Amino acid sequence: MSPARLKRAAALLPLSLSCIAPVHAQQELDPVVVTATRQATRESDLLADVTVISRQEIEKHAGESIIDLLAGQPGIQMNRNGGPGQSASLYIRGANSNQTKILVDGVPINSLDASGSALRYLTLDNVDHIEILRGPASTLYGADAIGGVIQIFTRKPEPGLHLDSFLGYGTQNTLKANAGVSFGQQKWRARVEANRMSTDGIPAEIGGLNQDAQADNFSNTGGSVAFTLLPAAGHELGLSFRQNQGRAHYSSGYTAATDSTYLTDGSSTFDNYTDFTTSQARIYSKDRLTSFWKSTLQYGQSLDWQKFYSAYSPQGQYLQTIDKQLSWQNDVDLPLGRMLVALGHDGQKATSDPSQSLATGSYISNNSALLGWTANWGKSRWQINGRHDSNSIYGDKDTYSASYGYQITPQWRAQASYGTAFKAPTLYQLYIPLYGNANLRPETSRNREVGLVWEREEQTASLTYYRNNVSNLINYVTTDSLGDGQYQNIGQATLQGVTLSYKGRFGDWRLRGAYDWLDAVNDANGMFLPLRARNTGTVGVSHIWGPFEAGVDVVVVGSRYNDASQATVLGGYTLVNLTARYRVSKALSIQASVDNVFDRSYTQVLGYNTPGVTAFVGIRYTM
Repeated sequence: MSPARLKRAAALLPLSLSCIAPVHAQQELDPVVVTATRQATRESDLLADVTVISRQEIEKHAGESIIDLLAGQPGIQMNRNGGPGQSASLYIRGANSNQTKILVDGVPINSLDASGSALRYLTLDNVDHIEILRGPASTLYGADAIGGVIQIFTRKPEPGLHLDSFLGYGTQNTLKANAGVSFGQQKWRARVEANRMSTDGIPAEIGGLNQDAQADNFSNTGGSVAFTLLPAAGHELGLSFRQNQGRAHYSSGYTAATDSTYLTDGSSTFDNYTDFTTSQARIYSKDRLTSFWKSTLQYGQSLDWQKFYSAYSPQGQYLQTIDKQLSWQNDVDLPLGRMLVALGHDGQKATSDPSQSLATGSYISNNSALLGWTANWGKSRWQINGRHDSNSIYGDKDTYSASYGYQITPQWRAQASYGTAFKAPTLYQLYIPLYGNANLRPETSRNREVGLVWEREEQTASLTYYRNNVSNLINYVTTDSLGDGQYQNIGQATLQGVTLSYKGRFGDWRLRGAYDWLDAVNDANGMFLPLRARNTGTVGVSHIWGPFEAGVDVVVVGSRYNDASQATVLGGYTLVNLTARYRVSKALSIQASVDNVFDRSYTQVLGYNTPGVTAFVGIRYTM
């Protein structure tokens, strides 16, 4: 290059960087979101309460599980029975954990798992980003979306050759490793990835004896493949498969104080464990049929298989759930806005060990039709959706929602919405012998919310008030002193609260914060629903100094009741977590994290341990 050209290039470099930086900041603070409308939409154009966890944020918290990462987001509370791999419940806006729809690339993974899904067995390794939609969404996704929707998007294949890998080690002998390669051309591309995680864990049970006093270790091995074919402009074919399998040890749940035969029945001498396999597969075709009509046809299937080994069943008892989904979505550009037309067929099948008496298999099928309209006109914007579900068990169900927003000023927007949702009875609740009830009705909800949004350059803040009335709650009702009973529709609950959230960027500083006030009450007796804190909050601050980045996250959880009788109060707690990353080169970086820096002792579920201070360090390579 000639000296004159070199000077001109040097003069243009600052201008080029000044153009790139705002674009990157806009993508980070105003990402494209799919879950809230089922159509690609900028977050700033949405009328829903949404959070997006970016790939950058996921890499920063590589030492955590997907459950831990979600627990630090606005509107979500988490309770886990011990350490990694243990049963965990996520409450969005106070709704039960099985009242949240969990999707992986649009494929539902809700199952008979006690937590509502096998989410705790998924890893963050090949996750590109996560979208969290707070509030009922049955009009978009059918059953199970009373509290909201969590959708996990996996990493896509890229053209060319791209290698990435990560190796990390931390306290409790925790090891994490993954490697992936993406390759291909403009017309086709593929990605292959493998991952491994293992940890000694912690003793799940407080005061356990014999095997229950030992740490409950956890191991998880997984991998994924994805292939994309682009035969012509406007057409895309693809398939993907993702699987994790491993073993999670757990506590028997018995102590000398609760079981008089504790030392003789073997409940504490057998090392209880669960073998698991969870997988998600999909094949799809995206086609732009005309300049205004885009069609997406997708078939997806998910598997949740778990086999439990204990003193009472040393040979093991398994429980399996298979979800199948076929959907055809049409996005049509109108003179004003966009129309959404979708048809779907869903099926869920459960099988189990003969001792569970589901060995012959139980099956539920559901057909659905969805119609939606989203538009902007002047200072107004709206989203209207209606859906009809025809179920093989409980018949027909109609849901609808309507949202409206008004742009008061260029920075301020007011919005309001109303919507209905439902949660179908699980196959276990319907058919388990003695305790099942084939006459159960779906849980239903009516949600109202209003919000105020402020957006300015690289900052955004929102204030949302919601009130969700849930009816026909399903619970296990005992009928005798031995604890025998049956699942029944028992009553109603009111979930109301306020979410205040903020995120912003000031040069090399990044700030985020959220506060949630929740009032989750059983309408029958006025008592608070258990394990829900009335007050929670998070604050995160990070800064970049050249190749070095460091951040601190503070999580505050208020007191809550351990059970419905309100006999036991669990104290509130504050956790401080640190993250750091140093870029050795453009491709190589070293990162570290320390969670619960002050080694705070706290309780999430009565009788179960929580981790103390934990440290993790890793090396990441990205071509």
